[in-house]
Amino acid sequence: MMVLRQNVLPKFCFFWFFLPYFLLSYKNTPGIKMNKSKIILIFLIPLLLVCIYMILPYFINLSFQEKSKVIFSPPIEGSKLAKITFINRENKEFMFSDFSGKILLVNFWATWCLPCRVEMPSLDRLQSDIGDEEFQVIIVAVERTSFDKIDNFVNSINVKYLESFHDPKTISGFLLKAKGLPTTLLLDRNGNEIGRVEGPLEWDSQSVKNTITKLKNVDD
Repeated sequence: MMVLRQNVLPKFCFFWFFLPYFLLSYKNTPGIKMNKSKIILIFLIPLLLVCIYMILPYFINLSFQEKSKVIFSPPIEGSKLAKITFINRENKEFMFSDFSGKILLVNFWATWCLPCRVEMPSLDRLQSDIGDEEFQVIIVAVERTSFDKIDNFVNSINVKYLESFHDPKTISGFLLKAKGLPTTLLLDRNGNEIGRVEGPLEWDSQSVKNTITKLKNVDD
């Protein structure tokens, strides 16, 4: 929430400070009528939008905390997991087969996705707590943007332990038949999908850790 305030409030205050000057000049433009109700609306609409943007994370957090118990949906028929490719910061291309031998938790997300922002720190904590040579959490940004923007986003929420990848062609969602973002897949050591979670989750909950630990023991 602090990150949202740091990112939004300075821009909003700047806009709010100069808005009266803009309205005065606009009001004095020949041929343009600017009555009191229009001026009030111009002031209130941006304020309402910013308030919604600031408050929404609290409501997402409430539902997010209630979903601490992990329930993976079964793999979707027709998903083309083996065809998905993504790149790292150095523009090197990867496939899930490159992680063969590891249990993977793969989070598909985007910088514009507010639920993604809310859940990502818990993914980071999960990697920090139980990530090892047998299990890894990776994140794949699905959007047409630069890696710099992705890095800036990840750094802004203090994520330290997640390996970050990018799908600039934005085709992974189509190949996975994902319903939206975030979508998180659990893959076995051979790169096969065990299950998925669509929507945010508290990924460092004990329920998730127990699930991963059981998978490690079964695969050993």
